[in-house]
Amino acid sequence: MRAILPLALLLLGACGSGDVVVEDKVTVNQIERLSAPKEETVDVTPAVRLQPLRRADLGGKDPAGPGCAFGRDGRMLVAAYGGDAVARIDGRLLHLVHSSPVNETGGFFEDRQISISVGRQDVAAGVEPPPGAAGRWPARLTVTNRRGHAQRDLDGVWRCAR
Repeated sequence: MRAILPLALLLLGACGSGDVVVEDKVTVNQIERLSAPKEETVDVTPAVRLQPLRRADLGGKDPAGPGCAFGRDGRMLVAAYGGDAVARIDGRLLHLVHSSPVNETGGFFEDRQISISVGRQDVAAGVEPPPGAAGRWPARLTVTNRRGHAQRDLDGVWRCAR
C-alpha cells in the first residue's frame, strides 16, 4: 500500500494544471523542453557573400602593387600580399592565411571558418581573357563556410602584379 500511495499522488498531480516534480529538482515540463529542442533554420548565405574591399582594408598597400587580387564588376573582392590575404564577408574584414602558393594560376586561403579558392580559367575551356589583359586572367572563386557548409562560386578576373 505504501508503494501505491506515492504513485497515485504522482498521477493525480499530472492531471492538474501544475508541473509534476520529478526527484524534487526538475519538472516534467522542463524535461520535455530540454529533451526535444525545436529545430532552427539558420541562413548561412551571408557567411559566404563577399563584399568589396576598400583601400583602408588593404592596410596601406597599393592595390596595383605586388600581389594578386580577385575582382568582379570592377570591384576587388580578395587581395593577397605576402603571407596575408584580405576579404570582407558579412561586414567583417578577414585576414586569411595562404594554404598554397599564390601565383598567376590562383591561390587557396583559409581561416577557421572560411576557405577561399581562386583558380584561373583557361582559354582552352572557352574562356577568353579580357581585352588588354596583361597579368589578368578569367578566374573562378569559391567561398566555403566550413561550419555551415554553405558555398558560393563567382566568376571574375584574377590579376597578379609582375
